[in-house]
Amino acid sequence: MKRIDVLILRMYIRLFAVTFLLSLFLFLMQFLWKYIDELVGKGIPTLVLLKLIGLSLADLVPMALPMTVMVAGLMTFGNLSESFELVSMKANGISLIRILRPVFLFMCGLVVMNFLFLNYVIPKANLEGKAMLMEVRSKKPAFNIEPGQFYQQIEGVAISVGSKEDDNETVHDVLIYEYKKDDSKRLNVIRAKEGNMKLSADKRTLNFTLFNGVRYEEMTSVENYRRTLPFNKMYFEKQQMVVDLSSLDFNFTNRDHLATDYRLLNLKQLQLEIDTFYLRMDKHHDDNERYLSRLIHYPELFPSENPSPRPMDRIIPLTDTNIYSNFDSSKQVSMRNLALSTAKGIQGTLDGYASSQDYERKDAALYQSEYHKKFAFSFLLMILFLISAPLGAIIKKGGIGLPLVISVLLFVIFYALNLTGEKMGKGLIVPVWVGMWMSSVLLISVAIFITRKALSDRNLWEPRRRRVKSKSNSNS
Repeated sequence: MKRIDVLILRMYIRLFAVTFLLSLFLFLMQFLWKYIDELVGKGIPTLVLLKLIGLSLADLVPMALPMTVMVAGLMTFGNLSESFELVSMKANGISLIRILRPVFLFMCGLVVMNFLFLNYVIPKANLEGKAMLMEVRSKKPAFNIEPGQFYQQIEGVAISVGSKEDDNETVHDVLIYEYKKDDSKRLNVIRAKEGNMKLSADKRTLNFTLFNGVRYEEMTSVENYRRTLPFNKMYFEKQQMVVDLSSLDFNFTNRDHLATDYRLLNLKQLQLEIDTFYLRMDKHHDDNERYLSRLIHYPELFPSENPSPRPMDRIIPLTDTNIYSNFDSSKQVSMRNLALSTAKGIQGTLDGYASSQDYERKDAALYQSEYHKKFAFSFLLMILFLISAPLGAIIKKGGIGLPLVISVLLFVIFYALNLTGEKMGKGLIVPVWVGMWMSSVLLISVAIFITRKALSDRNLWEPRRRRVKSKSNSNS
């Protein structure tokens, strides 16, 4: 590798790394801002939060890469063009294609890595991250009793204290409701003048020591309880009480029911699901054909192992070409009703079959779109590089200002095209592969146009120069 290749590659990778980290940070802030209310105030361990953020970062990488490729390409070749280094290279006989070669090879490796990342890392990270986010959402706020307020996050218990001392353990005017949500609906009330509360070492139980109080216990098991409402009343000087805090823990989510989500599968799993859908549709189609065949061949509705030939004397000769005219009016009404009910039954069956097939196709389209997305999204990185790098050489403007503005505009266009094509494919407005590759086809035409302009050292809207042939006059 020549020194000029090392220079260009080093400049591009440095800008790529800085832009990537910045883009990833911005997308991470968006993620945290979206879920901040569900993460704060629940006493979630730091390691759990860090793991959740790490899993979310894996999902944000494919979103940050397109912006990174565009900004790095525009800034690298914009700086080279603005400082006339690109002009010097061309003056020494180095073409733009040769200048782009080291970064192009780097992008080839990035495309392959991005595809492997989308196929193997993202599904597992999304599965674990989605399950963990559901667990965090289900976790109740951390145990913290405020004076004058009922704490009702513990299942089956409501606790209120009049005041709490600075040690955060000694409490006064304690009121505790214990209730059962079973058929008995029993309610116990405990009131104490003061008490002491301590969390266990594993924070799974709350140990109360209550002083000078009274306990009311409803006797719901007594006969005629609703009429007499009997209860026990017990005074105490000191009483120990243990409150189970397990309801505040994480509710661990079963990963199995999440694993069928099309966004959490790799190529092999997606292909297996797609094949399953088509096998199911083929089976429905065969069942429907057999049903229609039985209706057309009416005798097959009453199969017989030893069919006997119909006697000739039971055959009714038709005296009129109009079938109805051969029967009396009562039989004509029965025939019409039978034909109408049969037709309605066939129509209902066909409508149900069509709806079922349409549902299956739309469901399969989700898995097909994700299958194509892994290829298309990786290939788009190369297209965005072929747009940004030649465009940076044309605009001849380095720094962060103009390249960032252009990159944001290109990213919005890319995102809109990609989202439109994806929705059209999933909605079966166009074939799934057309929708998923639509943005690539449109953007690659833009990349070819800009690259040709950059190779001919012309501005974007400068018309093509015409070659003028000069005629030399020969001396007579």
